[in-house]
Amino acid sequence: MILEVLYPEYMNLYGDNGNIKYLQQCLPNLEVIYTSFQQEPAFLTKKIDMLYLGPMTEDSQELIAEKLYPYKKEIKDLIKNNTFILATGNAFELFGKYIEKENKEQFKGLGLYNFYTIRFNHLRYNENTIGIFNNLEIVGSKNQLSFSYGKINKPFLKIIKGTGLNKESTLEGIKDKNFYGTYLLGPILVNNPFLTKKILEDLKVKYQLPFFVDSLKAYNKRIDDIKKEK
Repeated sequence: MILEVLYPEYMNLYGDNGNIKYLQQCLPNLEVIYTSFQQEPAFLTKKIDMLYLGPMTEDSQELIAEKLYPYKKEIKDLIKNNTFILATGNAFELFGKYIEKENKEQFKGLGLYNFYTIRFNHLRYNENTIGIFNNLEIVGSKNQLSFSYGKINKPFLKIIKGTGLNKESTLEGIKDKNFYGTYLLGPILVNNPFLTKKILEDLKVKYQLPFFVDSLKAYNKRIDDIKKEK
């Protein structure tokens, strides 16, 4: 299996590169391609099984959006052809129509989904979140300076604790074929062993979930603790 990690020198905040380290433990023969900002993506010239985009600073986000836009068609084709894509934190926002900065200026996203993002001018929004996906409770945290708005036809989560795409929404992220886009950090695969198990089974690869018993205990405790939060 081949996993490509885009621009790790920029898209690596909040320890979310732990998703990659965890997959390497689950898949001992995993080939990881780290594509730097100065390189062309590997998915342009070879078949990959999974693409990962992690969270970045707001200052970096406009650079990344501009860098990715020429590959819009190829990324759309990856989704259409069932390539697994995981975009966490504000990397999820890159797949919408545009992002509006604090000064009201806008820069365009990939435009693959019908939503847009607006940054706000005050302190970061932080919270712990629980949502439902395929009858599974998915747990994670948020650290964001923006909310997203618009019509999401294929949401990833139905929120039961916390906030969705914005404070008025109970829906969060996008799940379209094998594209998973979400604001949730954590890292999400480490925090949610059942979600990781589903993704690996859908990938049809031979895998092992390391420390599964301990991971399950941590998962259950994290959910219980968040549910008790006021």
